[in-house]
Amino acid sequence: MARLPDRLGPLVLSQQLGLGRQCQVWSCKDDSLGRQVAVKILQTGYDDDRLQRRQLEHELAVGRSLDHPGVIRLDRLTVYEGFPCLVMELFPHPNLRRFVTGSRDRLLSRLPKILLGVSEALAHMHARGWVHRDIKPANVLANRAGEVKVIDFAIAARPPGALGRLLWRRQQPQGTPSYMAPEQIRGQPPDPRSDVYSLGCMAFELLGGHPPFTGSNTHELLSRHLYNAPPGVEASNANVSAAASKLLREMMAKRAADRPAAGDVARQLHQLRLYDREPTPPAAADGGDGSN
Repeated sequence: MARLPDRLGPLVLSQQLGLGRQCQVWSCKDDSLGRQVAVKILQTGYDDDRLQRRQLEHELAVGRSLDHPGVIRLDRLTVYEGFPCLVMELFPHPNLRRFVTGSRDRLLSRLPKILLGVSEALAHMHARGWVHRDIKPANVLANRAGEVKVIDFAIAARPPGALGRLLWRRQQPQGTPSYMAPEQIRGQPPDPRSDVYSLGCMAFELLGGHPPFTGSNTHELLSRHLYNAPPGVEASNANVSAAASKLLREMMAKRAADRPAAGDVARQLHQLRLYDREPTPPAAADGGDGSN
């Protein structure tokens, strides 16, 4: 993997925030804006790939159509020194994946606000006509106060109209297997309630310490999403309230029509108690959440 230069046009790179097969994400100073930003940079070897470039263009188009504090803001897509760069808001806090293994106690006290923030962000996306299609811990950033940013709109899609649904041909499933709704697995049209299912799976994992469904291979995992009844999270975390456990099971209903809309999830989360007893917040000396 080629080393990036210290500067790409007006972008002065400072810290790598993420690394994927196709992209790197960096924090940097944007001299053209006079502030710190984040930038997603297409990796060498992919920079001439039209599909990857189109994905960045699509992500920018989705991001620019959204305006919500729980959704990351995207600024522009341009090419510097031969590298396609997607410039976006910098939110220098970790994604929720970091808390799943080994440090969930640092997350539990702020989880009610986090889940409420994500559900409100999804309600906004759905109102603007988009389905995220890849809600998971790695795609949600959160700070110590419980404020969130939903990121990564690469596979977001618009639900088809009534005629489009009639003419829809089954497509290759897109998403992450541990969080995919049954209709996603079947390659059915994008549906906002698929995001609700994924949010339910994510909430279960953050509360219980493991995803609701697991398998020895991808086929077995997807089969359980399709056919197994959603488990109760209280078996893994006895402190989760009965009302919260019921909501998660409703969010993970097999039929999309049986799930609440994201806005309804937000309203319920605002009203119910997530825990029977409030978890003890971690000591300030635990090092905090650091940077992404």
